[in-house]
Amino acid sequence: MNLALIITAAGSSTRFGAGCKKEYLPLTISGNEGTVLSHCLDAFLKTSLFSYVVITIPQNHQENAKAALSKSCFYNELFTNTRFAFAFEAGGNSRQESVYCGLKKIEQMAAANNEMPDAVLIHDGARPWVDEEIINAVIEKLPLSGAAVTALPATDTQKEVDTSGKITKHLHREQIFAVQTPQGFYLQPLLEAHKKAASDGCVYTDDTEIWGRYCGDVYICKGSTQNKKITYKEDL
Repeated sequence: MNLALIITAAGSSTRFGAGCKKEYLPLTISGNEGTVLSHCLDAFLKTSLFSYVVITIPQNHQENAKAALSKSCFYNELFTNTRFAFAFEAGGNSRQESVYCGLKKIEQMAAANNEMPDAVLIHDGARPWVDEEIINAVIEKLPLSGAAVTALPATDTQKEVDTSGKITKHLHREQIFAVQTPQGFYLQPLLEAHKKAASDGCVYTDDTEIWGRYCGDVYICKGSTQNKKITYKEDL
């Protein structure tokens, strides 16, 4: 399967605070120095499965992003386009817009090569502890419906509440899962779904919701408690 990868790193890191771009912060994992973003990228490229790689970043952040990738194991290959095609792409004002920008960039890169990827994996640039087992689990689940996502079962009892804080529904924990990334999709249907979503007036929480509305079923595969997302400073 010809695979593409989008790493989303176009957010403002507002909840992290102090004006920091969390994806650019230094981070050491298992003795390997790098940044949050470089560890994300390396986890995927070490699999040798991806032909197209796009990282979405804020406007005018290309030099900052390049610096954040300088300790990547694959830094010297990123800008040669020999083993895989690579590009930064400016994101939008939301995750939905940023992913759509990334998808259109892959389409453009693939058109130049006359080779459209079969599927795309989309991953949060703030999840640096992703590993090969998780990546492969998503890819293996893709043929079931064309869409798969890593997820963890809820450990706490879940309640639905209204805007006043009153509990309105008691949910069954056995049927509640916390979705992570990567999320994997057949690329062409997802691109068409994003085109429709961009003009339907709705706001979507993630790409599984867009797929669910316009394409069909999404199946989960086993996630990992180690695959944490950095949102606040204490997450580091």
